[in-house]
Amino acid sequence: MLVEQRINRDWTKTLSSAASTIYGSISYTDKKSFSLIDVMGITGHAFRLNIDPIEVNVAGPTSFPGGYIFRRNLCNLGFTSNMGEASVPVSPDMLEKTIALIQRSIDKGYPAIAFDLFTPEFGLIYGYDDDKQLFYAKDVSQDGTLSYAQFGQPKIPVLFLITIEDSLAHSKYEILRMSLDMIVDHARGREWAHMFKDRYAQGLKGYEAWIEAMEKRSADEFGNAYNAAVAADAREFAAEYLREMAVKWDGSNVVERNVRAHAAEAAAHYAVVAEALSELRDMFPFPEGGTPKEPATADRAIDLLLQAKESETKGIEVLEKLLNFMKAYHSDIWVH
Repeated sequence: MLVEQRINRDWTKTLSSAASTIYGSISYTDKKSFSLIDVMGITGHAFRLNIDPIEVNVAGPTSFPGGYIFRRNLCNLGFTSNMGEASVPVSPDMLEKTIALIQRSIDKGYPAIAFDLFTPEFGLIYGYDDDKQLFYAKDVSQDGTLSYAQFGQPKIPVLFLITIEDSLAHSKYEILRMSLDMIVDHARGREWAHMFKDRYAQGLKGYEAWIEAMEKRSADEFGNAYNAAVAADAREFAAEYLREMAVKWDGSNVVERNVRAHAAEAAAHYAVVAEALSELRDMFPFPEGGTPKEPATADRAIDLLLQAKESETKGIEVLEKLLNFMKAYHSDIWVH
């Protein structure tokens, strides 16, 4: 992104509903000083790519095991959490326990994170009326009420819920090490590939799947445009998160200096990724979709995806080096 675009951009909004809801939930805690840029980076959502290899479908960006990812996200940020996950149809007993978990979280002052409240995206439940059997909730589509009964009948095959429990005193070194571990795991396809290995390609392999769909001229117009919008938004946050890290870490010791140097190097690579994906987003505006099956357009998209993959590969290599350094530093602390 150009400097002027970065300055004018609203960094309090993202197309990642997962990161947005986490940001919303922690804004009521002792860690409300974290910006959305911080949250996107620390949780790894700025570095995610999850692509359906057949048609680049619209479900890709939100198709992951939410309980595992969200609880790890919140741990990175310095929180313990609870999960209320039940298969559909939800039994009355399980629904009652899940509702009680939501109420307990709200009574503590923390909104609960759920999925498929009004639309198939992540959202927040921030209030309840037990007499009327209603939740007050919001997601990207609306801010309104949802009956307990409606909540217990999700359109997806699982009732999903995450709540914040306690705040932990993580150092910035621990936060960075855990965040890098999650970012690299995802990029290298180690994070949860065993669960969706036949449906989605994640991380760097996501680019390969996307390119293959473009080569076959099989990309869905709506889904392709949505993935382009989400990926471009995410990588803009990734580049900004790394730029800020290169400035905010003060360089007062060997760890600080290593973080600054690696972050600045990685930021340069991710700026190239963001630029390539931004052009891709412009080619396939959401929700209109563009013409991904048109040969010349698809070929140009392939060129951009190759550019993005090459630069992201370089960026991940830099972050891996930083992760290995942070792990060695962490081990050295415990040894001594």
